[in-house]
Amino acid sequence: MCKRKTIRTIGVALLCGIYSYLPAQCLWHKPDTCRFSVIQNHGFAGEAASVYQRLPQQAKAQVRAEVWNLSTNSAGLAICFTSNAADIQVRYQVSGSYAMPHMPATGVSGVDLYQVDGNDWRICYGNYHFGDTIQYNYHIDAGESHSQDDFSYCLYLPLYASVDWLEIGVPEQTRFQFLPAAEERPVVVYGTSIAQGACASRPGMAWTNILHRALACPVVNLGFSGNGRLEPSVLAFIREIDARLFILDCMANLPGESETEITSRLVDAVLSLREKSEAPILLVEHAGYSNASTDVQQLERYAHANRASQAAYRQLKAKGIAEVYYLSHEELGLAPDSWVDYVHPSDYGMVQQAHAILEKIQTNHLY
Repeated sequence: MCKRKTIRTIGVALLCGIYSYLPAQCLWHKPDTCRFSVIQNHGFAGEAASVYQRLPQQAKAQVRAEVWNLSTNSAGLAICFTSNAADIQVRYQVSGSYAMPHMPATGVSGVDLYQVDGNDWRICYGNYHFGDTIQYNYHIDAGESHSQDDFSYCLYLPLYASVDWLEIGVPEQTRFQFLPAAEERPVVVYGTSIAQGACASRPGMAWTNILHRALACPVVNLGFSGNGRLEPSVLAFIREIDARLFILDCMANLPGESETEITSRLVDAVLSLREKSEAPILLVEHAGYSNASTDVQQLERYAHANRASQAAYRQLKAKGIAEVYYLSHEELGLAPDSWVDYVHPSDYGMVQQAHAILEKIQTNHLY
């Protein structure tokens, strides 16, 4: 009898814990119903059927199906808001797998919350649950003297999942306000799975998001896993963005092409961008493979792509194309332990890539 009563008491306690997070206790805020655009790092705001897709709707009929499907992943997108709430909840549903064999659910389909104070970005850890509806629960304790202060936050969205809907909840009687999307000219990144975020452990560790925090300006992530191939159909949309800098980081998806073809695609890509924009263009070499020192074929695969990339850069300089810059494999400097597998960076590798690109930007005053 006592045992049954104890079990019942525990059950009631657990239910109370669950119900403390029900909507009756919260005011829920939906980014896609706000009267102004709140999605940060978007290159085509207002042109997409969903605020969480990265290409405009018209691209669906013009790019390959693989590219279009990947463009519905929310990599690089973020939501900024202010609140004085001590408890912040995020709940949402996604299409696609929660995790991959080499990348955890927290990176593939998780979110990542930072508290922002000027240039100081503080990570907020949230308890999370992955189910039909994914939920993150954050408790913010800034100390008694700051208990009523409004803080700024940035919520990075999933890297490899497509967000169907999302809500941010705060307790009743607390303040919450979405911040408008930044209107500054963005840095635009066109790349591969590495640019999309594989294999960061959480969205904030994708190198484009690290760059976003370091530069404090929009960074548009147009990384398409396995499909960053310098295609004219994709570049036709990218070149319409009023960018402050274009970064082309597609070499990891091109080793299967001939050197002549790779060189031609890269030259054509730069010339296409230059027809529409005078913004600087940074060409990034293949960062290499973790096992290149133990597999000569892997060594030749990335060296092959980089020889073609170097040839393209020489041709562009010979043509007098201005404001084209180059980041080499050696400058990227990834070490054997910088990868999760043979090609996708770990968090450590993501930080190395972000820092190498940031140094190139700052040294050449591209920002």
